[in-house]
Amino acid sequence: MQKFTRTLVTTACAAGFVTGIAALLVTSTQKPADAFPAFTDKEGKPCGYCHVKAAGSGPRNYRGKYYKQNALTFAKFDDKAEAEKAGEPVGPDPDPEQKPKSWTAPEAAATPATPATPATPATPATEAPAAPEKKGPTVAAAKAKVTATSAAYKKAPKNAAAKKAYAAALADLGHATMLDQSIPPAKRYPEALRLTRQALALDPANKVAAEDKKAIEDAYKSMGRPVPQK
Repeated sequence: MQKFTRTLVTTACAAGFVTGIAALLVTSTQKPADAFPAFTDKEGKPCGYCHVKAAGSGPRNYRGKYYKQNALTFAKFDDKAEAEKAGEPVGPDPDPEQKPKSWTAPEAAATPATPATPATPATPATEAPAAPEKKGPTVAAAKAKVTATSAAYKKAPKNAAAKKAYAAALADLGHATMLDQSIPPAKRYPEALRLTRQALALDPANKVAAEDKKAIEDAYKSMGRPVPQK
């Protein structure tokens, strides 16, 4: 996505994504956070890394919650600090030396300035505020962007920049739809898939749409269900 970073699954334990797929295949009224094996390949970690149960089904632990809240990445993730923040013990990890694939190191704590002399303490350096984590847009914001870019594209259908912007807006809306758990699973994933396909029809090089399309299709295939075609 052009305006925010997110690495979406080919297979792993992402809490929100799993909930919808499992519920879609069982019942649209139940919403368990079943582990989705598509995220394990993406992050190189077992399902139990992000879920309370080792098998991966059921509620998420502090890692799974962090992963969902940070656009499906472990960017700047501090395992011990996040466990303490959540009031949970540090979760099991069969290979603690191997970090999740999307992991990046947390920001180091600022070191206080040392006084130049005992009589003249140094003025502490002013720290720049940490850059906020990039997260996906809401469905409402993404829809507004689609409306604007669609109008521009219709006015100039031969304009390559307008076409690409419209495709990017559709990809953003597809991604936001896929992650919005307020939408019933039976509608959420087919609609997200439709939007990603529409984006790719306009811009085959759109990575966001391509990754999300593959993730959704792989989810259906891994559970032996037909992939929606409309």
